[in-house]
Amino acid sequence: MQYKFPVLMFCAFLGGMSGSILMTATPSLAAKAQSLFTTNFFNDNKERIAVIGAHPGGEGTLFLFDGKGKTEIMMGAYPSGAEKGQSMIGMHDRNNHMRFLLRMYGAKDSPTMIMKDSAGRDRIVFGLDANSEKPYFMYSDDSGRMRNLLQ
Repeated sequence: MQYKFPVLMFCAFLGGMSGSILMTATPSLAAKAQSLFTTNFFNDNKERIAVIGAHPGGEGTLFLFDGKGKTEIMMGAYPSGAEKGQSMIGMHDRNNHMRFLLRMYGAKDSPTMIMKDSAGRDRIVFGLDANSEKPYFMYSDDSGRMRNLLQ
């Protein structure tokens, strides 16, 4: 029994080393890969709640969904046209209509915020002008005309 303590120490050491080797976090396959693909995330009820991946235009995108599969938040960049590559974040209401949009706009990537009514019409648009970068605040009056609050 004179070796009881050293044997116990040796077994504890081996157990610690084995646990460390087995439980060490390793880089994921995605981190090792040269290209990433779309990944879906699901809740405990097997409902898709998020998608992250590449947009067909090559930009990365993120979509968050409610428990019914409706879009809540989308984030990414425009895939084509004059706005290709410009960042945007969109928030949707419970009826799956985009109601709030934060985006870059124009040749100078000017920040712009857009608030929409339930019919999808722009009601408030403000930010920095795409050419002059001067601030502006446009709103839709009762007749539907856009007016500049700062003029």
